[in-house]
Amino acid sequence: MSDQIPEDIRAGSLLAGYRLEERIGLGGMAVVFRAHDSRLDRDVALKILAPALARDDAFRQRFIRESRAAAAVDHPHIIPVYEAGESDGVLFIAMRYVRGGDVRSLLDRSGPIPVPRAAEIISQVASALDAAHARGLVHRDVKPGNMLLESGAAAGRPDHVYLSDFGLSKGSLAVSGGLTATGQFLGTLDYVAPEQIESRPLDGRTDEYALACSAFEMLCGEPPFRRDQSVSVMYAHLSEPPPLIRTRRPDLPPDIDDVLATGMAKAPGDRYESCLAFAAALGRAIGVTSGDAAPPAHPVTQIAVPGISQADSAGAAAHEPAAREPTAREPAADVPAADVPTGEVPVADYRTEQASSPPGDGPGRHPGREAAAPERRRWWRSPAPLAGLVAAVLVLAAGGYLLASRSTGSGHSGASGAGGPALTVPACSTATAKAGNLTGISTATTPLGGDPFGAVVTGGGYAFVTTGNAVAVLRTRTGLAPTLVRTIPAPGANKGITLTPDGEFALAAAGSGAVVINVAAAISDDASPVAGTLTSPTGSGAVEVTVTANGHYALVTLQDSAEMAVFNLARGFGPHAFVGYVPLAAQPVGMASYGTWVYVVSLAGTLAVLNLHTAETDPAHAVVATVRAGCGAARALVSGDGTIVWVTARDSDTLLAFSTARLRAKSAGALIARVAVGEAPLGETFADHGARILIVDSNLDGRPGVTSNIAVVSTASALRRRPALLGYLPVGLVPRQFAVEPGGRTVLVTVQKGHQLEAIDVGGLP
Repeated sequence: MSDQIPEDIRAGSLLAGYRLEERIGLGGMAVVFRAHDSRLDRDVALKILAPALARDDAFRQRFIRESRAAAAVDHPHIIPVYEAGESDGVLFIAMRYVRGGDVRSLLDRSGPIPVPRAAEIISQVASALDAAHARGLVHRDVKPGNMLLESGAAAGRPDHVYLSDFGLSKGSLAVSGGLTATGQFLGTLDYVAPEQIESRPLDGRTDEYALACSAFEMLCGEPPFRRDQSVSVMYAHLSEPPPLIRTRRPDLPPDIDDVLATGMAKAPGDRYESCLAFAAALGRAIGVTSGDAAPPAHPVTQIAVPGISQADSAGAAAHEPAAREPTAREPAADVPAADVPTGEVPVADYRTEQASSPPGDGPGRHPGREAAAPERRRWWRSPAPLAGLVAAVLVLAAGGYLLASRSTGSGHSGASGAGGPALTVPACSTATAKAGNLTGISTATTPLGGDPFGAVVTGGGYAFVTTGNAVAVLRTRTGLAPTLVRTIPAPGANKGITLTPDGEFALAAAGSGAVVINVAAAISDDASPVAGTLTSPTGSGAVEVTVTANGHYALVTLQDSAEMAVFNLARGFGPHAFVGYVPLAAQPVGMASYGTWVYVVSLAGTLAVLNLHTAETDPAHAVVATVRAGCGAARALVSGDGTIVWVTARDSDTLLAFSTARLRAKSAGALIARVAVGEAPLGETFADHGARILIVDSNLDGRPGVTSNIAVVSTASALRRRPALLGYLPVGLVPRQFAVEPGGRTVLVTVQKGHQLEAIDVGGLP
């Protein structure tokens, strides 16, 4: 943090009239001081944000607006905010100084919190949240660290709890002990709701999800989804059922698992109507009651769209819960439960809006009714409906068998998927496929400086490779190995690169957009081949870039901002080319396009389908459908006829194939093939006119005993659901991306940690 907060902000200094006395908190993007306000002779807690946030104009305005809106909410469990503003380029917020610490510190110090005390804390926080929701505010970062405990209460009296950090609620995703760069902030990872990860509209039930995750941690000492990798945590929030807390604390009453499962339901419509309804249900389950735990007579739920202040929507009409969607504890109706292996989920469109259900449909919708009958069974636990469901499944299965037996031919075509049970997207895994190394295939190596990542080949016999703040230009057709011609400085160019359709420009993803290089100038001795840059106002973490077939628009995935930036190249190269953002799931990285459709994968484990025409004119509404695509979905590749999109699931060690028609139609069965490959697959490309798929198995995390290689997959066998992995080609450390030379016989592979470019003659592939 010392490299983010200015040196002059330290104990003893003065900021906006507050004398900084003592540093009492330190986070990824802010520092908290106990400070003295000499004007009113009182101590305050002064939170100072990192300068990077203050430089984000949209965040700065939103922070000040929402902090002031939160200060206007008069509630005994919302921390009093005295002032929020900016001083000398530094954002700050002055709050009541609470001496008892926070629940995070309590958990770190003492472990699980006694049940009555945890229930009391949850109840007070729930009342604060419902009051904020009634005013149109959504917190978006509910967690134990934002629950402050007032000390000094009389012995035997409950804690007085304050909820803090309204206006700071776009706290960034934690990644491997740190934080991502600033941009689209999504909440703290251990408590983030699925709709936050997916950049969908938010409401009060988003805070309820985080509150339920916090309650889980208070009762057993750890959050519900504890994983080593950030993408695994995100995938668990999206796809895995909430764990049963009684497996960790068997002394808790049986009903508590149902309460927590409802509070952490994947679909907001399956959660309780309000945070107090959740708190009340939790209290009943554990036999504790509280004066706070009573839902308001008319709970108000406001819609929150990322980037728009909820204070501005305080007068909006109450949001009616959507119709009930299947949860991970309850498979979709068209996929029998027996077909869903543990840790895997059926592919289904989970962003489709549905009509509202009749009152009482779905758990947690009517807390009053639940209070009257707390022992009511869930429908799937009731013997009669369950027997009926089993009978229906058997009838459907028999009917399907008869239809199949009457059909002619050997099976479905590859585009529609082979016969057999419905495929499921894989969960996070470290298991890799076993296959022998392929021999008799010629390779050659060209050393490069830096860390090679993206590559593209021109029709004139040149290759462009990003190497980290530079682009290397190489001459191909000089033998199997390309020859290095020159290196062009290009700050931030350390990810993907592409060409405009006419071959005039190369666009290298960088910063919030791309660096644009004039190809003719780059292959000559021109001293200034950089033609300009594409920049978006608040985005960051550019990974992949593509240009539309007509050359009019460029699209850039922004990993740190959970969005795609759209640029109109007809406006030239510069900030004025920016059109807008397409909101996507957390950490979007790879993409591929065909015709009017763009397919984008996110490390959160999703595949999004975008309408290109809408992206050009109304980017915020370009997403047509989104489905699960394995743990750590990394790259996308569209078949030559546009009927199939192939996705590498990095943290599932799997290659997946989806029917593009079924994706766009939001129909079931979009996943049509699944092939286990090597460790951490990333880039992919076609060879032999599409008959083979090459995948780089990067071994990105350097697992001992595992080598980096290229997996060779038979396309036809994969689509027929037959063994498709033909073997491996060993390569250097951490291969990343492919580029195919004209004619398709030579494939170039960037090798990041090997600092080289490898050329492979794929004419001899089996």
